[in-house]
Amino acid sequence: NYQNSFKMNKYLLKYSLEFLVIVMGISLSFYLQQYVKGKDDIKKQKEGLVRILQDFKSDDAIFDLTISTNENQIKAAERILKGELNIKDYNLTVPYFGTFFNDTSIKSLMNSQVISSFKNQDLITAILKYYKNDYDFIIDLSITDEDLMFKRLDYVSQNVLIDSVSYSNQKLFEEFELPYFNISNLELNKLKLKSTYLSYLNTFIFIKISYNNFVKKAKDSNLKLQLLIKEEIKVLSK
Repeated sequence: NYQNSFKMNKYLLKYSLEFLVIVMGISLSFYLQQYVKGKDDIKKQKEGLVRILQDFKSDDAIFDLTISTNENQIKAAERILKGELNIKDYNLTVPYFGTFFNDTSIKSLMNSQVISSFKNQDLITAILKYYKNDYDFIIDLSITDEDLMFKRLDYVSQNVLIDSVSYSNQKLFEEFELPYFNISNLELNKLKLKSTYLSYLNTFIFIKISYNNFVKKAKDSNLKLQLLIKEEIKVLSK
């Protein structure tokens, strides 16, 4: 009985050790897989934030151009409303800012599902809020600005004689090639007396002021988020 008990204990110890080795092996393998996945996630998070930061910097440059251009267009419209209509100011009030989307990086991050692995979900929420709220307001006003531009152009084309339309690089608009309308002073003098055109300009000023207010708010959010993103990149780099 003693020998049988000894043998049983011996086998039990052997199988227990083998089981322990197997469990430890599985646990270590799982730990290593999780460690590698965690490192890979952190790398992807950092790369994603770096790309988003570049998009934010691009947005900021566009915001500055938008604000300065809108302010110059407002001044030109105000001069026209005072009865000072010349061909330069007329053409200055023609262009509009179309929509711009620098959201490719955040969409890529969302599609990769890495976004759910971020520990700093407050930052992710703030970034998503920026794209949802600030972008949407600006897009809405851009569409309104575009719609008014076409109505204004349609009215002018039907009520005054346009000599020709050419294309030129305008410094105020970062040297973009834009249409330039050639209209005689005689026709411009007719245009500045037309109440419908002046009404369009008043609406134009209101839209541009509203546009700039939203852009300034978006710019403020942008700059604050840039700082937070830079801090998070530092944390992920440790």
